[in-house]
Amino acid sequence: MTFTSLSRIAGAFVVAALFAPFQSCTDLEPEIYSSLTPANFPASNDDIVSSYLSVYTDLYGMMNHGGYMSIQEISSDELMIPQRGSDWFDGGIWLRTHRQTFDPQDGQYNGAWSFLYRGALKANQVIDVIEESSLPEDQKAPRIAELRTLRAYFYYQLTDAFGDVPLITQDSDPTDQEPSATPRAEIYNFVISELDAAAGNLGRSTGADSYGKINYWVNRALASRFLLNAEVMTGSARWADAEAAADEVINGGQYNLTSNYFTNFDPDNDSGFNGTSENMWVIPYDAPNVAGGFNIPQMTLHYASQATFNLQDQPWNGYCTLQEFYNSYDDEDIRKGEYGNQQVRGNFLAGPQYALDGVTPITDGSADDPGGVELVFTPEVNALEPNAYREAGARVFKFGYEIGSPNSIKNDFPIIRYAEVLMNKAEAMKRQGKAGHAMFVNMIRERAGLDELDDNMSMDDLLAERGREFFFEITRRQDLIRFDRFTSPWFAKDATPATAKLFPIPQPQLNANRNLQQNPGY
Repeated sequence: MTFTSLSRIAGAFVVAALFAPFQSCTDLEPEIYSSLTPANFPASNDDIVSSYLSVYTDLYGMMNHGGYMSIQEISSDELMIPQRGSDWFDGGIWLRTHRQTFDPQDGQYNGAWSFLYRGALKANQVIDVIEESSLPEDQKAPRIAELRTLRAYFYYQLTDAFGDVPLITQDSDPTDQEPSATPRAEIYNFVISELDAAAGNLGRSTGADSYGKINYWVNRALASRFLLNAEVMTGSARWADAEAAADEVINGGQYNLTSNYFTNFDPDNDSGFNGTSENMWVIPYDAPNVAGGFNIPQMTLHYASQATFNLQDQPWNGYCTLQEFYNSYDDEDIRKGEYGNQQVRGNFLAGPQYALDGVTPITDGSADDPGGVELVFTPEVNALEPNAYREAGARVFKFGYEIGSPNSIKNDFPIIRYAEVLMNKAEAMKRQGKAGHAMFVNMIRERAGLDELDDNMSMDDLLAERGREFFFEITRRQDLIRFDRFTSPWFAKDATPATAKLFPIPQPQLNANRNLQQNPGY
């Protein structure tokens, strides 16, 4: 089988990964640093291909509750998980996450750490396997380039979240079971150098040929995102470099904004593995038993919302947005949705809720809630704890819920979209004092049905624009930190110290590695 034909099944790579020779782990235990043995070493080219694809499949854990997505979103001003009486206290872990009083004993940080290292270290192993394999050189180079970019992505998220962490590469000593942490700036520089080194060997085709995988344009789009955060990571800004990386994608002409914002998040947004013109790199979720893990309707919807969408399982009534974030959208903004109208897609589901017919009210609320016995999602959340109303908070509706959906939806999750490249370009220009940056913001606003802004927009305006466009795409925490707003007070959260910009090193990792040191403030 040729590399070209393999690339055409990228959207279904989870099937190949079922035969991968590596086993996933739930914790970063010492043995993971050297898990290849003669018994599990790939024996054929087919095994090698499966191993390469299996590194991508580790991304499926991204949208699971209780790990990386949760700590990013719940620590930001986008989402919260209130304690609704006896529901969702969970030992106070989500209350602490919302308040940014992070505790290294709380399991979600270890879950995030393990998820990210699992991907990075598996990439190391497969890179070594491919380099030593009998694959033709013209098949080795593009696969290794993809894996180097993917590994750089995992390491960027690690150092963004946790600061100084061990940087383990295929050149590292596999017998070092307690590796020392590498300074954050050094990891960041490694990430950027890896992206640059890999770019030239990446394919430039789009659509089915590269669906769910990393191509040249994805590499450059990630570079634009990471370079925007250079000052946070190293103390030295690289705005011009961020703009240049964005320009490579824009001038390449391979992507454009979809006319309908929600096309990018629909249940059929894979479009037969062709994707949308805007989604550049996605996690290709599918049926629960094939490529599951994206169970946002369970996380956010009320128990009685099962009747709204004829869901196969009852939701958990957890995640909701903060009222201030909901109100940051103009009512004319098509991304917001329509209050009380579940038939119109929006980023949020708010107001009275109805059965599948859109007419019959759902009457499973609590008489103590403002809406009475009828289910009404109120944008206002009365309290973070201990008795938030069960109906309080607008719910996540950005990824449309297919009628009759199982508990894991098939909507592919975009890791990066062309819209972000445009916004990255605008921000980099503005920070350099360049005129004309509003044009790129207005391309986004026009699609949302909003009036144009001019170059006199403030940095707060630009941050708000990013928030409205990229809600629930796991970028908000990084944006808030870059704009120096992450530690600001918001609903049920006081101002927090600068040390909150890093999560704590998980206690299990400190216990397993004597060379790790806890971040300041914990």
